[in-house]
Amino acid sequence: MTLKAKKPEAVEKRLKLFLYGPAGVGKTTASIQFKEAYVIDMENGTDFYSKTLNKMGSVVLRTNNPDEVKDEIKALLTEKHPYKTLIIDPITQYYNALQEKWNRIFEKYARSEKEREIQDFGPRYWGKVKSEYKSLQRMLAQLDMNVIVTSHQKPLYGENMVVLGTTYDSAKGDDYFFDLIFQLNKVGEKRIAKTIKERAELGENKFPAEFEWSYSNFLKYFGAEAIEREAKPVHMATDAQVAEMNRLLGIVKLEDGTIEKWLTKAGVNELSEMTSEQIQKCLDYLNKKLEVVKV
Repeated sequence: MTLKAKKPEAVEKRLKLFLYGPAGVGKTTASIQFKEAYVIDMENGTDFYSKTLNKMGSVVLRTNNPDEVKDEIKALLTEKHPYKTLIIDPITQYYNALQEKWNRIFEKYARSEKEREIQDFGPRYWGKVKSEYKSLQRMLAQLDMNVIVTSHQKPLYGENMVVLGTTYDSAKGDDYFFDLIFQLNKVGEKRIAKTIKERAELGENKFPAEFEWSYSNFLKYFGAEAIEREAKPVHMATDAQVAEMNRLLGIVKLEDGTIEKWLTKAGVNELSEMTSEQIQKCLDYLNKKLEVVKV
């Protein structure tokens, strides 16, 4: 078998950060310092900042509908627009709204009154919630924008409910997804960010252990060119490509697990979530297989 690994090349990463802190510390105020932002406001945190937002060239979508959030991010991913930073404030409310959405669906089709009352929907319910949340994360990873996701803060408990400290109030695993995690605190009139996590080459961290949160400091530490460049749309799989894939899959026989391998390699759950380039490679493979069969 021919080995497929290649020498790694440097990749210019967009700013993808997760910010949490206590109520009233100013997570919203800190986030909207970024210029030309598209703010998805899930708990009306921007109501008092219209002047600041207009000055920064930013816009706001106020919603608590997880489907609307996903549709907006897909549009930001695939369409040309003037915005450079996406802010979801807070992701805690998105995750809660996602659970409520699937609660309503499972309640509607619950097999018994008891199951409906105790909402004991089991692994299928959590599978749906997690799958949809992962789908959102995949779009955030592909999005050619800076991403700032805020979260509420909650106590971190150990054995016997002993409080060990504080942590974020969001989906389990968010700390694995984001390249940067900051905890925000207020010291006097300043907002101080504590670096909880930073993915970087060994010995080449961009951010200090603690720093004053400001847009100018992010330009300084992360790089103005990376933060302020225009977003480029990603071309996703078209309806025609997906239809052609399904047609060919009904004709060409593949080894068991082939489609699952394609989805895993692309980091998606469905063919429609692939990029146009990814699905086209699959189409080319199927067409070659079809030609062999015809011969």
